Amino acid sequence: MAQKRKTSMTKRRSQSRGRSRSRRDSRNGKNKSIGYPTIGEDARDSLEARVLEQTKELHAANRKLENEIKRRKGLEGEILEISDREQQRLGDELHDGICQHLTAVAFMARSVALRLKNHRVVEIDDLEKIAELVNAAAADTRNVSRALHRIDVDSAGLAGALQDLVDREIWKIPCRLQVQRSFHIDDDPAASHLYRIAREAVINANKHAQAREIVVELGRTHNGIFLSVTDDGVGFQNKPNRRQGLGFHIMNYRARAAGGHLEVKSPRRGGTRIICYLPEAR
Repeated sequence: MAQKRKTSMTKRRSQSRGRSRSRRDSRNGKNKSIGYPTIGEDARDSLEARVLEQTKELHAANRKLENEIKRRKGLEGEILEISDREQQRLGDELHDGICQHLTAVAFMARSVALRLKNHRVVEIDDLEKIAELVNAAAADTRNVSRALHRIDVDSAGLAGALQDLVDREIWKIPCRLQVQRSFHIDDDPAASHLYRIAREAVINANKHAQAREIVVELGRTHNGIFLSVTDDGVGFQNKPNRRQGLGFHIMNYRARAAGGHLEVKSPRRGGTRIICYLPEAR
């Protein structure tokens, strides 16, 4: 009898331990199936995705910044080249124009002085020639002075400044200006850039185009305004490097600074047409 009771108690204890172990296993299993490890993995994956996305954005921002630094360094170099080019051009104008005229005046005046010293007859033509050379030197000086004082071109004075540009006597090729009645501009900085683009284009055409005429035009399109400089010269077929020259880079830089873009075309009839398009202000 005692043996049966002992066996029964042992059995109940074993069952109780089994139920306790089952409940613990059940709780452990529940925690394992819906508990924290799974949530932690999702959070870690989400965090890694955000880190990767932010890293990509940071790399893109760094590349953009590096490109902007390179662009600005390039612009600084172009500005220095522009400054050197303008100084060289001014020096050439002074040397080839004013200095040559003054040298001729000095030579002829010395010749007249020797004649007077030797009591010889002085020709009237010699004195008139001296007067012509002095007037030519004065005209060159005025042209250089006007070019140097065209820094403050504004929208109201753009057409007048361009008319003054094409009327300058230093050009080897005849120039004329066409302004459409519909043309109008209110942006002073853009007007200043347009003037300098036209001036650079006219200078380049006089040096390289071998043309009979240069036409500067101001007009309007359906979505903005334009400035064009057209010559009937040799174009780019015989001089392919002209499109990549410093003059083109100067004009392209100024077109972008004015908020527009530059196009260079070679018409079928020959020559070159440089056009700066500016969008309508909004």
